[in-house]
Amino acid sequence: MLSTLLRPKKRRANKSPFSSPFNSSPLAARNDYDQIDDNEDADDYDEDDGGEDDLETPLLPIFSAAHLDKLPLYNITHSCRILIVQKCETTLTWDQLRSPQVSQFLVKPIQSQIRKDHFNRATICALIANCLQFQKEAQQDAGNAGVSKTRAMVSELLAIRLLKDFNLRELIDALSYDFNPLEGFDAPEGGAQLRQYNRSARISTVEIAIRAQAKRFLAHPLVVQQLEAIWAGSIVFHSAADNLHRKPPTPPPTRGRSGYGTIANNSDLQPASTTNSQPTLRRSVTLYNPKDASLFKLSRLRVPRYRQLFSTISFAIMLGLFLAVLVDRSTEITPLEIIFWFWSAGYMLDELVGFSEQGFGLYIMSVWNAFDLGILLCFFAYYVLRLYGILIPAARKHYTAHMAYDVLASTAVLLFPRAFNVLDHYKYFSQLLIAFRLMVQDMIAILVLIVIACSGFFVAFTLSFSEEKAEASKVAYAL
Repeated sequence: MLSTLLRPKKRRANKSPFSSPFNSSPLAARNDYDQIDDNEDADDYDEDDGGEDDLETPLLPIFSAAHLDKLPLYNITHSCRILIVQKCETTLTWDQLRSPQVSQFLVKPIQSQIRKDHFNRATICALIANCLQFQKEAQQDAGNAGVSKTRAMVSELLAIRLLKDFNLRELIDALSYDFNPLEGFDAPEGGAQLRQYNRSARISTVEIAIRAQAKRFLAHPLVVQQLEAIWAGSIVFHSAADNLHRKPPTPPPTRGRSGYGTIANNSDLQPASTTNSQPTLRRSVTLYNPKDASLFKLSRLRVPRYRQLFSTISFAIMLGLFLAVLVDRSTEITPLEIIFWFWSAGYMLDELVGFSEQGFGLYIMSVWNAFDLGILLCFFAYYVLRLYGILIPAARKHYTAHMAYDVLASTAVLLFPRAFNVLDHYKYFSQLLIAFRLMVQDMIAILVLIVIACSGFFVAFTLSFSEEKAEASKVAYAL
């Protein structure tokens, strides 16, 4: 033992890319392992000193992806729901919930119980999921709408108050990690379809908060700080494919042990074998390390700030090609038009990928995405007309080409305003966009009322009051 104390410690040969310089809080660490132990059989941990082999063996990160996948989010969500339903049975406003009296006797007891029994990195996700569910119940059950809205606000308030209990590394995982909503749910026999659904239904806390429109939670300084770090690229989303250009390090030999750190061989938290493992399609979150930078690391192109810059440049080039094609208006297909086709097809493909990743409900929340849908439809109609003009006889080719260019010219109504999306990150312009979206919604509702009110006049002027039969198109235009 004395020789062990006197012998200088060796540095670990390799450091996991998922490790962090920030220590985990003891409360979160203890509750994370308690939740896993309650959900599964207790794992046996080796508590010996280790020795030289332990010093040379790279430690498995305490909160690896395998560990976060085993947090029973389904059970935590329902446990938090039961606590909130039992304590909250009246209608209150947000200011009343934050008052000292209500906070002392309603919010703090629930917060203490959650911190004691259910506190881990999946707790914030469970509370925001309950917020979304209570909002849905408020819309479905009008009799208990007030109570359900209050419970949704309580869930959001609890999530806000628990944010400060995480350190930076834990908060990144709690907000950005793609959790499995059904983890901990006892699947019935033949649950192959359920397991397939689990792989595709992963979602992060921030995405749930956007769907729940938890504006107070998203506006919290800690959440804003994380979102700004994601925008700047300090927090990186990547998959295993991002490291394929690097040769994986060879693990040092061990004497009779294949475990990592203090995790025994029979633990389920060990990493899978690299020979038989399949590349994951799931996101993982890490802190950006400039020392690991590489020209071949294309994952930096997914950083929102850089992606916005390249998208703006690409859109400007497409806009220039758009104007050149309209000025030319050639009946035959020219090389310039082919270049515009390929460039606009890349723009359409990028929007389709964003649509498939986010889903329609989240995608349409952006004003510019609504513009993109209109641009895609106009471009598609233009492509169809131009290709149709190649197949028809020469007598009608001129007419079809002019019609295609008219459709393309009408795209400018959406294309030129779309170029000003670079101003999104200015506070004043963002407020104008929010007001514009509300105005558009009101205008659509008013137009529906106008159509309903004028439908009778349309029939009367078309069929009854005119001596000669009036054309329906002229009557509709006059109205």
